[in-house]
Amino acid sequence: KPFGLCWQLAGLALSSPQEKAAMGADEETKPAAVAKEGEEAEGDFFYVCKKALESVQEKLKKGEEISQETVNQLAFPDTLPDEEPMVPVDMRGAGGDFDDVEQMVEKLGPKGAAEAFVKAF
Repeated sequence: KPFGLCWQLAGLALSSPQEKAAMGADEETKPAAVAKEGEEAEGDFFYVCKKALESVQEKLKKGEEISQETVNQLAFPDTLPDEEPMVPVDMRGAGGDFDDVEQMVEKLGPKGAAEAFVKAF
């Protein structure tokens, strides 16, 4: 799974719903396809900042330019406060098979990458 590793490395992947509950994950931060006990999760989830995603959606709707910095804010939330809401996007819906965000931007450009994140949401 191309993007699965990204959010696992970010410490956002937990191996079971019980671990998610133990960590206090609420419904808004759980992936849409949390596996039931004994099942495997479907999807290739990547977590993005909710505010950044909403901002990108508005910029795209208005036809505004999407910069590399905008994509970085969306895809690399390392500097965000812990309490910042994150939402899962299923990268299977992004419209391509990419190994990572850098490859997606290289092939699609910043605007295309932003559109792929919105489409995957």
